[in-house]
Amino acid sequence: MSIRGFIWSVAIATLSVPLLAQPSPSGFNKNFCVKVKPGKDAEFHAGMKDDLKLLRYEVKSGMLSGAIALQAVVPAGTDAECDYSFVDFYPGLPPAPLSDAELTADLQKAGVDKTQGQFMEELEDSGTLVTTSIDHAVVSVGTTKKGDYVIVNSMRVPNMGAWVSNEKKLWQPIFEDGVKSGVMGGWVVVSRFMPRGAKDPDTTYTVDIYPNWQSVFSFFGPDFPNRWKKIHPDVPIAEGMTQEHKLDTIEHTVLYKVVAEVGK
Repeated sequence: MSIRGFIWSVAIATLSVPLLAQPSPSGFNKNFCVKVKPGKDAEFHAGMKDDLKLLRYEVKSGMLSGAIALQAVVPAGTDAECDYSFVDFYPGLPPAPLSDAELTADLQKAGVDKTQGQFMEELEDSGTLVTTSIDHAVVSVGTTKKGDYVIVNSMRVPNMGAWVSNEKKLWQPIFEDGVKSGVMGGWVVVSRFMPRGAKDPDTTYTVDIYPNWQSVFSFFGPDFPNRWKKIHPDVPIAEGMTQEHKLDTIEHTVLYKVVAEVGK
């Protein structure tokens, strides 16, 4: 669901959590974490169809540069924080929340014959918005497509500048090589813009994008040390890992599948 209507009206008071995969020109994106209500899967998926119509209109009109929907694979079920994560990518700064009248007008232009109230009521009947966040991609390689698998590594990073420099030096060329060889779809380093603070567990996350299920398991498999040695002949892999662990702590990892994509 653009979850846009869902979000802007219902979610102004809720914020937090990640997901991203296809960087926009500005690097800004907004992420929406949603749980499907028990027994409401069919209604939820029906609502997604109208939401995709709205997203296509917003991309065509220039409000968005793209959007993706990701379904949780692991963890899944009642313990999963999000059943779905929806990501809107912006061509510039994130826009101000839409008014009820503006959302109704956009729905009509998108070919969805519903008012803002009807649209919202249907979304709220089948799903619960858990959290939202505004994030910014600071490094990106490749992109996503429908059917890709996405691993999101939420991290605690005390020194963002030092960590990003290390990611660019050690990991960016590794993933660029993976994309070139076809075993990776892409890789993104994301900085949390909001919410942020001492009570928020993560300050950043990385997104590993895989073109198929096999690549999820094979990229860091037995051949990975050879790829590392090819890219970093003067840096032993153990030394690189030690440096990495000094700069970040992975708090949580989630595997998603890209189930919908809207682009220009």
